[in-house]
Amino acid sequence: MEEQNESTVIPPAPLVDSPVDGTPETVPGVEADLGKRIVAALIDVVVATAVAAAAGLIMSRLSYPAFAAYMLTRDSLPFLDGQSIGKKVMSTRAVSETGKSLSGDWNSGLIRNISMVIPFGSLVELIIMVVNKDKPSGLRRLGDQWGKTKVILVSK
Repeated sequence: MEEQNESTVIPPAPLVDSPVDGTPETVPGVEADLGKRIVAALIDVVVATAVAAAAGLIMSRLSYPAFAAYMLTRDSLPFLDGQSIGKKVMSTRAVSETGKSLSGDWNSGLIRNISMVIPFGSLVELIIMVVNKDKPSGLRRLGDQWGKTKVILVSK
């Protein structure tokens, strides 16, 4: 085992502003693994389906728009602190490449999730993540590349 030199300095995790109270919170730079991302996405599909079903009770033509609205905005919703419900459950968060929360960042949120509302888009994204999982760029699906985002682990 190699001894660590006393002069080796490990930089602290980057600080970002918490969208809830404005106090800094430490965001670990560790990217979420494929399993956590898949489970979070499945939870979000269940939530979006429930939202669509509720909207469909009001008017059947609202079902797909309600589903799409949740899927497109799920990472930018300020009342969820910039995490989708699935990401909250799995202790992950989508952030910009610099580590900034997507809370209220509608542009990045929409761009990163547009592929998820296109038929078979989520399947294509899954294939891309599986193919890229061992590459240095990490688990970056097309939406992450387009929106310049990544998904990281957060402490509860």
